[in-house]
Amino acid sequence: MSSFLTSISDLLPAFCKGNGLAQYSKQYPSCFFLRVPLHVYLDHIFPCLSLEDIICLRRVNKALFLITHEPSIWGRFLQRMNHHPAVNLRPDIDYTNNYYEIEQIVSRTVSLDDNWRNPKPKVIDRFLVETHYQVLDMVLLPGGKYLCASIKDRGNFRYYIALYVLDHPSGPQAIARVPVHTKAFKLTAKYLRVNGQYGIIVSCVRRRYATGAPVSEFDDPLSQNLPDISQFSGEHTIDGKHPYFSEVLVFFTPLCELEYLCDPYITWGSEEHRRRIEVLDSPPLRFVSSCELDRDVSSLAMFTIDDEAWLTFVVNERYIVFFRCAHHEIITVECTENEEFRFEHIKAILPLPRQRQILVVRQCIGFEVEEWVVELYPFPTHNQEITATHGIVARQVPPNTLIKATISDPDASLNLSTPLPKFQSDPIPPISIFFEHDYPSGLFHFCLWPMYEQTPDGHINYIPRYTVIPTEPPGGITPEYEAEFASAGKFSMAQSCHITDPEVAHVLPGGYRAIFYTTKYDDLRASPSMIKLRRYISPEIQDRSYPEKPADNSLSFLRKTRRKVPNGIYGTIDIPVEDSATFGLGISAITWDESIGRICVAIDGELCVRILDMAKSVEPDVRFDAWKERMSQEIVEQGCWNVTKECIHTDAHNVPMPGGYNPQSRGH
Repeated sequence: MSSFLTSISDLLPAFCKGNGLAQYSKQYPSCFFLRVPLHVYLDHIFPCLSLEDIICLRRVNKALFLITHEPSIWGRFLQRMNHHPAVNLRPDIDYTNNYYEIEQIVSRTVSLDDNWRNPKPKVIDRFLVETHYQVLDMVLLPGGKYLCASIKDRGNFRYYIALYVLDHPSGPQAIARVPVHTKAFKLTAKYLRVNGQYGIIVSCVRRRYATGAPVSEFDDPLSQNLPDISQFSGEHTIDGKHPYFSEVLVFFTPLCELEYLCDPYITWGSEEHRRRIEVLDSPPLRFVSSCELDRDVSSLAMFTIDDEAWLTFVVNERYIVFFRCAHHEIITVECTENEEFRFEHIKAILPLPRQRQILVVRQCIGFEVEEWVVELYPFPTHNQEITATHGIVARQVPPNTLIKATISDPDASLNLSTPLPKFQSDPIPPISIFFEHDYPSGLFHFCLWPMYEQTPDGHINYIPRYTVIPTEPPGGITPEYEAEFASAGKFSMAQSCHITDPEVAHVLPGGYRAIFYTTKYDDLRASPSMIKLRRYISPEIQDRSYPEKPADNSLSFLRKTRRKVPNGIYGTIDIPVEDSATFGLGISAITWDESIGRICVAIDGELCVRILDMAKSVEPDVRFDAWKERMSQEIVEQGCWNVTKECIHTDAHNVPMPGGYNPQSRGH
């Protein structure tokens, strides 16, 4: 604290020498220390304080309440938060001036870190989002502000894709909706830059019968013997007696329009809100393109190359399709098969556009053994059979053991349009692959660590590139192959294996954090009952030759000592009684975001989404705007509006009000 006292002594001698404070108070009885210029607080005093000190100052008076909401204070805290998934922000976020949102990110990150390391994690906050429709599937965008959902009405007649905003002073609200006519499943949503514009790109799958897309017997006399195609689960095929098509749909919504409609300064249903809706040229959620196939589709993933949107998906667990959305171009590839195995099923894919490769997880079933293979293939340029350039066997088990594989997306944290400087040199998130298996039921975690380069001064620069063991080139072993083979083994490593038998595990992946819930082994419903909800902390096991992670000083601005990582990487989450009781009715959809610890659960038959937050956030205070508007009146009454006095109330230094907010410009 010596630097703090020195800076105060130099800047405010009247406060630190003799009876200067008493004399200053007599001269300015209505204001005294508030006459300190705002930049002194922001640039010299607050950087020396801990987060707890800032919160304590907020309770002193109205002026400090307003000052401590200044985004630059919380932006400094955010820059120091390395080793945290807090970088999963929206691409268009303005971290220099964004009302209360930056403070929410900091407070949530601190709270989540403490709760996540707790041996007994719990749900800290909860609320309901009224959808007025039954939720079939949903995806939470990174940052937890936007939720995309596939919904239907109670009568099973109307089906939609809807977009909700969850964090708004007026409460959660649906802001966009588009009809899809039949049940939409395999829903995916991602922040992407398309044609120079940041936005949310959404993809899903719907089905129709080959006889002309009948939905029920009332629509077409020819379909009287056909059941409603929307009643079938998207996870299973339909009886082969009734041929059907799978149609992949792609939608896009610009982020600038969403932010315009979700401005925290407007109230839902107000005149200003209606005016903003009316000035839009088209609905926020817009249809982009579609493609139709006569087979089942799985593992949808979106990415961009040169600002063009691409969609990849798996057909019949055998073919990989690359769909160029804007030009309706389709490239179909087949992975080279190994004669040693009877069957080879593609269980999951993840495109890696930065390295022009696609990560493929395959289940290779032999007569006596089954292998879970992780491979890298080059991006194709035309329809062809492709051969893996890299591959590794993650695990060998008895045949027909693997149920499902899921892959975390590391690019979710690398799409910032205005990234924080500190984040550029931080470790890049790994790729986590989770295998849900049977005999016995359990969960296996395999990890791919990012590549790196070491500078002459010993500094480590992480590269957004991933690799496994290279395959032997057709022409034979070369020196380049031997060098790559010798170093590639340290970039992938098995992390953990957890047996949940007799319960079945269902994982929601994340690079560093993940959650999973368990169901009964014999509960085969489309909406099974949840038994437990558990958190998973990755042990982050790395090869000895992989560079040690830099010291984690990301929460050094806290007065409180940070919790140590618990010995048990699995921990059952304490859920409120009112929620845990309803989870037994059946889970129709569930999603989560690892950056803020938000879990969204839809119960079968309910017309709402239950939001469970594992972190405490700062809610916008209704007094905030009212105090700002009254400040000018109080300034005049106190007689301190004088540009010759360096008072915190004056704009002599062209310093904006905390938060950059101007009530007159907003129509208040």
